[in-house]
Amino acid sequence: MSVRKASVVVLISLLAMMVLAACNGGGNSTPAPASGKTFNVDATEFAYSPNAFNAGVGQPITFKITNKGTVDHTFVIMGLDGKEAAKATVKTGGTETLQFTPTAAGTYPIVCDLPGHKEAGMQGTLTVK
Repeated sequence: MSVRKASVVVLISLLAMMVLAACNGGGNSTPAPASGKTFNVDATEFAYSPNAFNAGVGQPITFKITNKGTVDHTFVIMGLDGKEAAKATVKTGGTETLQFTPTAAGTYPIVCDLPGHKEAGMQGTLTVK
């Protein structure tokens, strides 16, 4: 085989691989994940600041919760079914990260589930559209 024919074969092979790569090999393509959101949250006695959050269905969310209070706190995202969906416990002076990806639209309550904290006002909402 001449050098010219070999070059043409290599060029055609490279072009075919580029086309297949661009088409994800011709199989079912998976959409890229939704870009995430990060919220910085301060926990004190007895509030979260901020306490209202917005996100989209399927959008990964990261909460960075810093306890600026004098007692331990939790940050609990309640599911639409009323059950705990995600939880972080944050010691006094500490910071914890909680990741959550909502799978349905709705309003997700956020509470501190330590006795008396929710009732004292330590709650918020995550609105998902």
